[in-house]
Amino acid sequence: MERISFSGPGRYRIEIQGELGPNWSDRLGDMRVFPSSSGNDNKVTAIEGRVSDQAALVGVLNTLYELHLPLLSVHYLHEAETDLDGTTA
Repeated sequence: MERISFSGPGRYRIEIQGELGPNWSDRLGDMRVFPSSSGNDNKVTAIEGRVSDQAALVGVLNTLYELHLPLLSVHYLHEAETDLDGTTA
């Protein structure tokens, strides 16, 4: 298993029960919001992107909690990569 840095950046995919539109990206740390394509009542929204550290991840999760949206999963995708110019993608 890959060792995850507690204070470093990483990419995550979060799934919640319910529906959020892409306009929520700003409130969720600029993570991308993928609304459900499901036609039934069990809407699931995926949120994916980079967070600067675990504290930023907790901030995103707290926002979802305050919206009363049940958390289905949180997946660590990989460590954010640093570009040649020193910025993190």
